[in-house]
Amino acid sequence: MESSWAGCLMAMDAWSDLPYGARMLADGKIVVVTGGGSGIGRATAELFAAEGAAAVVVVDRTEAGEYSGPETVELVRKAGGTALFVRADVTVEPEVEAAVAAALAEFGRLDAAVNCAGIAGSGAKIADMALEEWNRVVGVDLTGTFLSLKHEIRAMLPNQAGTIVNIASAAGLVPVPYLSPYCSAKHGVLGLTKTAAKEYRKAGLRINAICPGVIDTPMIQTSAAERPEVAAQSREAAGGAALGRPEQIASAAVWLCSEAASFVNGESMVVDGGTVTR
Repeated sequence: MESSWAGCLMAMDAWSDLPYGARMLADGKIVVVTGGGSGIGRATAELFAAEGAAAVVVVDRTEAGEYSGPETVELVRKAGGTALFVRADVTVEPEVEAAVAAALAEFGRLDAAVNCAGIAGSGAKIADMALEEWNRVVGVDLTGTFLSLKHEIRAMLPNQAGTIVNIASAAGLVPVPYLSPYCSAKHGVLGLTKTAAKEYRKAGLRINAICPGVIDTPMIQTSAAERPEVAAQSREAAGGAALGRPEQIASAAVWLCSEAASFVNGESMVVDGGTVTR
């Protein structure tokens, strides 16, 4: 038994010493990434390809420009990966269903999904928050995650296998003034993730969430430019820490979808440089 355990430790050490891209954490997987046009979604799509994914299906509602799904697909292809763009608004169920169906039609199955689509919304105190703004943010960040999860699960059930990661936020754990719809939606994503993990554990699915800190993405940059006071509140809630990078969150997402995380299910992984403690 001792020699067997020692051999296992040696194998783990050898694996951990490999350059990250040489581990091929996503070897042969067919992956869907929502919100794949920019930020965490783009970094995740690119890393899946680098880690050996057979194909990455980039889902985004933006069809052209600097931060768009087709641009992400081009970046993946230039790096030698295989990618497909599908235009979909995650708040519209037929579009979400069609996006997952397109992945199945093109590649035959779905092995993993990372749901990154989200918006921060414009900041206001609760008493000043317009209902339309509340509905808009909750619609994308919570309902959009629900709809993506719903159809991804349906696609995975026939194979009794699959992994899904929902991108929540540290704002799903701690309050951020002026962002009540965002905080509420991200708290909801964690509850949704845990419930899904329980419901489909015996069906062979693993479903987890990541709670990023303040990450340097186009969404954060736009928010900071439009509402500096909201950006300042976000930084204060994060303990004044430096901004994280999208690829740091992508690394966690790809790992959670890999066999290296095979015993992780229903987890809310905080990736924020240690600014939130629970």
